[in-house]
Amino acid sequence: MDFVPSRLRRGELIAGGGAVVLAVSLFLLPWYGVRSPFGPTAASLGASTSFTGWNSLSHLRWLVLITILLALALVWLQATRPAPALPASVSVIMTVVALITSLALIYRVLINVPGSNSIVDRKAGGFVGLLAAIAIFYGGYASLREEGLPERDARTEIETVPLRNGAGSGDPAPHA
Repeated sequence: MDFVPSRLRRGELIAGGGAVVLAVSLFLLPWYGVRSPFGPTAASLGASTSFTGWNSLSHLRWLVLITILLALALVWLQATRPAPALPASVSVIMTVVALITSLALIYRVLINVPGSNSIVDRKAGGFVGLLAAIAIFYGGYASLREEGLPERDARTEIETVPLRNGAGSGDPAPHA
């Protein structure tokens, strides 16, 4: 199966871009850090003062990872399959999972940070990750709203297979 980028629609492009940004923010950007009165002391003792999403979201990280993988699977399936059944099914599942991930990240990033609020501070990675999860959700929703096949895959006529002597067409077989 060939990867044909022209099959990708706006929704899949948004979901795929959101998945890449969410993966980068999950593994590379700091989501939380130690507040400044405690930061120098922790750094002098050799402790880490900032934590990525992967290190700080112990249970939620698996949901975020599944969301990323589903979004990338949607992009792959849409670009490699001429029929819409499999990409549409993955899009429905991904949209629901991305909504749950977005709500969980809203709670974890905006409402209740892990640890004590007097010690833990929010960093930019959490906000970037939250926006990327919302983008994946929107991309899945937009993918479901777009109809039709690309011109490359659309057929102008339906193939028919003629049957011999009319047998199998619902008419009784001719008697001899």
